[in-house]
Amino acid sequence: MMVPVAELVGAAQEGIRELADRAGMELMRLAVQEEREAVTEGPDRLGRKHGSQPGFVHWNGRKVAFENMRVRSLGDEEVKLQSYAKFQEDGSNGRLALRDMLRGVSTRDYAEGVEGFRRGYGVARSSVSRGFIRASEAKLKELMERDLSKLDLVALFMDGVGFQGHLQVVAMGVDAEGRKHALGLWQGATENQVVCQALLDDLIRRGLDPEKRYLIVIDGGKGLRVAIQKTFGKRGEVQRCQEHKKRNVTGHLPKPHQAEFRRKMTAAYGMTDYAQAKTALESCVRELERLNPSAAASLREGMEETLTMHRLGVPALLRVSLSTTNPMESPFATVRERTWRVRRWRGADQVQRWAAAALLRAEKAWRRLRGAPQMDVLAEALGRRENGQETRA
Repeated sequence: MMVPVAELVGAAQEGIRELADRAGMELMRLAVQEEREAVTEGPDRLGRKHGSQPGFVHWNGRKVAFENMRVRSLGDEEVKLQSYAKFQEDGSNGRLALRDMLRGVSTRDYAEGVEGFRRGYGVARSSVSRGFIRASEAKLKELMERDLSKLDLVALFMDGVGFQGHLQVVAMGVDAEGRKHALGLWQGATENQVVCQALLDDLIRRGLDPEKRYLIVIDGGKGLRVAIQKTFGKRGEVQRCQEHKKRNVTGHLPKPHQAEFRRKMTAAYGMTDYAQAKTALESCVRELERLNPSAAASLREGMEETLTMHRLGVPALLRVSLSTTNPMESPFATVRERTWRVRRWRGADQVQRWAAAALLRAEKAWRRLRGAPQMDVLAEALGRRENGQETRA
């Protein structure tokens, strides 16, 4: 195929993207033209040229006007050129719409954001929406069908994220090398036991080993705690989020006392020795009983599980990473950032598709957990617990 290089070089002055668009369209035109000549010329020809009419192809995620070079068979029937039919397929399958909408481009503004020397006419809101639905459905399927048996998981994070009345309980795993993986999500009205149990059952169905001892970091929700107990029994080493605990306790106190007790609890959790940390927290409980019994009860409830990492003897840097649900906050923030343009959720399936697509996009940017080289210490501590050996810092 002879490409008009001189014209394309001239177009380069208008920009590389303009050049790429022109080159791509010209190559498609030449491919269709070459196939047309192959079937209409020579002794073995299959048909004859029959003029042309307006048509379209998909280019760079949008429909673009393109000449439909028609061919009629020797029996006077329409012949569909294979190259033209192929170019009419949407090769991106909604991938570009998914990418741009997750960046915050709305369907209303999508057409204005289309770049290139030719404006596509397949960028109406309905067309973009259909493309996004197809692509996000594929992302949800990808997430919910992941084979977890191949992951050497040591720790799990489980927490809920809400979308305007819809709740997704999300699970994230950390492997032996400190890499984070989105494992799955489940939707429900609240973070109750039924929803949490359904998520855990789905993870097990896809390869999570219920007989293995994991560190499981949660925010303290009762429904999730009951589901973990039912699924893993004593093998589930639960670490309650220390940040949630501090917020819950100080939320009972008058403002003049909030900063003081936050400092005391932070200092206690920052201690290396398990016994010393527990003694410091118990001292806080006694002070709070005189000041506000509700705050004291809040600190006392589940206090032992906020010290699980201390009890396992995990080094300080990794302990900080695994003592809170903060590693989950980053993907949650990403999900909220990507979905703020949605003004009306049209159903539970839409919420799930958005959440799955945004989580998988966020996963690509996740870094290894701080203290990742110390993950072997955690794995060894869990192994000792499995063998009935007590571990203390």
